[in-house]
Amino acid sequence: MTVYVETDFLLALAKDSDWLQGSAENALTEYEVETSAFSYLELVLARERYEFDYVPLIANLLELVPVRDEEEKQVVLKAVNYYDEGMTPFDAFHAATTETRGMDVLSSEKDYEDIEVSRIGLEPTDEG
Repeated sequence: MTVYVETDFLLALAKDSDWLQGSAENALTEYEVETSAFSYLELVLARERYEFDYVPLIANLLELVPVRDEEEKQVVLKAVNYYDEGMTPFDAFHAATTETRGMDVLSSEKDYEDIEVSRIGLEPTDEG
């Protein structure tokens, strides 16, 4: 049986010690688990509190706790790299989603111009 897990499951596996760690490890043998990019985004947000080395951690966790499909996996991996390069967690996930889906982003966020994402400016122009 496949079950959806959320961030507390990922944190239980990621942290050195967690009261849910044993239960999470047991669930890995009992169930097929999957999660979403949202759980990985929340894990990135939590990294400042727990101070773990998130780049290899997330790559390893994706093997244990996969997301729905290869496209979503690419979003998570790219987002972690964008975050590591200095983007905010949310902008990193938006950029990774846009790039993975081959779309332009309509935004006022100029950080997209520093990566391989084509940005259409949302800010007003003098013409209009």
